[in-house]
Amino acid sequence: MEILMIIIKVGIIFSVYLVGGPLLGFIMKGNDILRKIFLGFTAWWLVRPPSDFTLMLYSIETYRGHTKGFEFNFLEGIAIGLALNAILEKRHDFKLLPPGMLLWLGWIMVSLFSVVNALEPLYVFMPAFKFLKMGFIMIGVFAAIRGERDILAVMRGFAIGLITQVIVCLWGRYVEGGFRITGWFEHQNPMSMWTYMIGLPILGLALSNETSKKDMWLYLSAFAAAGLTIVLTVSRASLAVFGVGAVLLLLGSLVKGFTPRRISIAILGSLGGLLVMAIAADTFMSRIGVDSSPKNDLRMALDKQSRAMLEDHPVAGIGWNNYGIANSRPRGNKYSAILEQWEKNRGRRIVPRLFMSNPLTESLYWLLLAETGYLGFCFFLLFMIQTFWFGVRNTLAFWKTPLGLLFYGITVSLALTYLHGQVERVLTQTKNLSTWIILCTILSKAEWWRRLEKRGLK
Repeated sequence: MEILMIIIKVGIIFSVYLVGGPLLGFIMKGNDILRKIFLGFTAWWLVRPPSDFTLMLYSIETYRGHTKGFEFNFLEGIAIGLALNAILEKRHDFKLLPPGMLLWLGWIMVSLFSVVNALEPLYVFMPAFKFLKMGFIMIGVFAAIRGERDILAVMRGFAIGLITQVIVCLWGRYVEGGFRITGWFEHQNPMSMWTYMIGLPILGLALSNETSKKDMWLYLSAFAAAGLTIVLTVSRASLAVFGVGAVLLLLGSLVKGFTPRRISIAILGSLGGLLVMAIAADTFMSRIGVDSSPKNDLRMALDKQSRAMLEDHPVAGIGWNNYGIANSRPRGNKYSAILEQWEKNRGRRIVPRLFMSNPLTESLYWLLLAETGYLGFCFFLLFMIQTFWFGVRNTLAFWKTPLGLLFYGITVSLALTYLHGQVERVLTQTKNLSTWIILCTILSKAEWWRRLEKRGLK
């Protein structure tokens, strides 16, 4: 039966990547409307459960690592179609290596060096496979974005996704009686971070005077949906980040001038925020009483484990995707002892069988440092710096255009997401990762336009 399931999965994967994707490219040839529809659909589909657009081969469901097998993301099939469409139309702006791609590939390559210290070498190639294929999305979206309207198609897809998400979350809260709502995500924290990651750029579009009234109401509705969703997750950090980001967007828009639209949005946003917080105050108060002191903060103990792994393997780490083995019994007794000592200090009795599958550190950066060492971490850091720099530079370059506030919103969103990464590792998870790559690709395309403009070729 298992062999039959593998054969079926392989058949589906080959159909998507070798038939569906290329066929989509032929269908879209010369059809701008269809291309925009698929761009928007790609953005919207990310709100759906991961099982709707991913399929795993050699999946190890019992493993507590951040990658459990060789993951196929069907959004990459759409991206293949978008890229092939550009090739068939002989587009001169088609690029196999969009700005930023070389650093992304460099990070994957140097992270593979961690295989020398890996307890399970095969596990190292699982995230490499997953992150390498994100390049398909980057190439496809880059090829499909040919102007401002294409970017707006992507953002409309995200906006409809946010509205869809809040409906699902309201159902989960008031019909199913949930408390910390997860929607179609695995956990409330990834959902809340995904929400503000796209909610802030959408606010930028709503604040732009060049945005039509029809689109403005769509974006405002999506932004309101984003705020309500974060409240329903009861994520204190995400709510704070969302509030800071909204203020930065409003202040940035006022630099372009005080307009009735911006003043009205500021007033409505403030009143709406106060109303929602008043309604949800009881749920947040129930979380404020939770003891998060260092003595009871599991994250501190897990970060201590990461620090010990880095000290032992500073160059290449203990092996990409091997953290869940290295910090657990029986093969990671040395690092498991750190967590066990933390439990002893809390007055708990140590039962060895309970430490056979210890949790991963919540910090994206400590996870990368532990698994890939300084080598992999530095390349990842360079990619983050480069994408943020693309955001800053293109915000300034396009400031006086309808896209200026959108690029500013993406830049603020990336900066806050990168800061939040100190305590959340969501950029390793498929939905957040894919969204991040799409936003980075939008900035990559803007960087390409800026370079052409500088050379007088646009």
